[in-house]
Amino acid sequence: MIKKILIFAVLFFSTLVQSQHTDSIKTATYFISKGNKNLKKQNFEQSIKNYLEALKILENEKDSIQLIKVYTNIGVLNARLKNFDKAIIYLQKSLSHIKKEDNLKLQVLFNIAGLYTENRDITSSLKINQEAETLAKKLNSEAVLSNTYNNFSLLYNRLKEYPKSIEYGEKSLLLKEKLKLSPEITINNIGYSYLLNKQYKNAILYFNKIKSTKNKSLQRLVLNNLKDAHKNLREDNTALNYANHLLKLKDSLYKAEQKVKVASLVEKFESEKKQQQIDVLHIKNQLQQIKINNQKNIFIVLFIIVLLVSILIYLWFKNQKTKQSLRQASLKHKLLQTQLNPHFLFHSLNSIQSFIYQNKKEESLNYLSSYSKLMRSIFDNASTDFISIKEEANTMNSYLELQKVNFNEDTVFLINVDSNIEHFLIPPMFIQPYVENAIQHGIKNIKNGKVEITYSNYNNLIKVIIFDNGKGINTSNNNNNQLLEHSTSSSVLKSRIKNLEKTHSYSIKTSIKSNDNGTIITLLFPKKTSIYD
Repeated sequence: MIKKILIFAVLFFSTLVQSQHTDSIKTATYFISKGNKNLKKQNFEQSIKNYLEALKILENEKDSIQLIKVYTNIGVLNARLKNFDKAIIYLQKSLSHIKKEDNLKLQVLFNIAGLYTENRDITSSLKINQEAETLAKKLNSEAVLSNTYNNFSLLYNRLKEYPKSIEYGEKSLLLKEKLKLSPEITINNIGYSYLLNKQYKNAILYFNKIKSTKNKSLQRLVLNNLKDAHKNLREDNTALNYANHLLKLKDSLYKAEQKVKVASLVEKFESEKKQQQIDVLHIKNQLQQIKINNQKNIFIVLFIIVLLVSILIYLWFKNQKTKQSLRQASLKHKLLQTQLNPHFLFHSLNSIQSFIYQNKKEESLNYLSSYSKLMRSIFDNASTDFISIKEEANTMNSYLELQKVNFNEDTVFLINVDSNIEHFLIPPMFIQPYVENAIQHGIKNIKNGKVEITYSNYNNLIKVIIFDNGKGINTSNNNNNQLLEHSTSSSVLKSRIKNLEKTHSYSIKTSIKSNDNGTIITLLFPKKTSIYD
């Protein structure tokens, strides 16, 4: 209700247009007009800036009507942005310029009272509400008076003065019924005050009036209140019945929310897929353009000075070729990163669809949470060479949470991070292929499987250990050895290592120890606290 009134107030004041007669006032009107336009576009912060520019002029001119309008607009916009303290300050300034006791003053008083309530300042809210009540009676404004009584009911409820809360709730209800305004929220508030005052039968009478409301959020509150009232009356069967109705309603709301989330994920996937295709095409065009530009440069240089400085041409050509190779390596690396997203998105969406089809609500919610975190990390870090160890560990945790779906409960995934190294930087998703290899070719077909990732401090290096208790890799198991050494992921990692060495002088060391008890992969990263190190 308060938000609707605040929005109405902004629109009301934004439509006030006053004719001005000096250049300075016209300038103020210009800023007000800009503020109004940004308000319609919902650019609230920019709108506030425009109104503040207008204030610099109006405060010198002492134009009360315009000042009231601008102060009120700034106050209401701050309320929309949840800046309640600022909102109260500007609305109080607006109030100080209102000389007449009219509907404008009443509206500002009501807004200030609502903001004090939002700010949990009950004492101030009661005081302003009393002023609003007195003025509303004087102006015979029954609509505002009914809302003021409703505010009193809520405030006295918070103060645990339930008889007063009920009294003002009844006053509000009478006016709303007289004015043919929706009384459902007021009825629920009265019933809730009766419930807290342990007058359960009276509470039930009020809740029964609105238990069939079309407002699902309100219906959930009413059903919960009816359940509590009957439970306190020891009418357990009736309480259980309302509890079942409440459960069905929550289930219905949950399914609706999940449908919206899945639809949002699918829409986001399609959007990201299209964007990736555009990015790939753009990168290919860049490569082609780089090639064309370099060929042009080489031709021009050769044409001008081929006979005079042949040695210099050779060195320049070699340097250009090296730069081109580095750019191509960087662009290919980005291409390899973008190729991971579509495949993983399809796999994850299929898993989500499977959970929803099997009506596994908790698993769906957990999977969606881990999936969302992993996707956000992949998308955020797709174009960066380094992220913090804390972010990398969180990403791997989300990845392992998704992998758990394919294993029994006896399988264990662990991540250990020394707290004093979380701020150091390492390449994003660098250890993921090793972890995937440990899962797919280490513990996939064994009982009590375990994969453990440890990030630790090692002299002037960061040590990352990936351990699995699988059968290990040895000369008799050529398939695993071949998979580890010659897989596409291994090729990508080697390319990334070379690229990091060239572009950042960043050298990564790897070692593998394997036997019948498992495999240990050790990675050593240089310590890096900034991308400019």
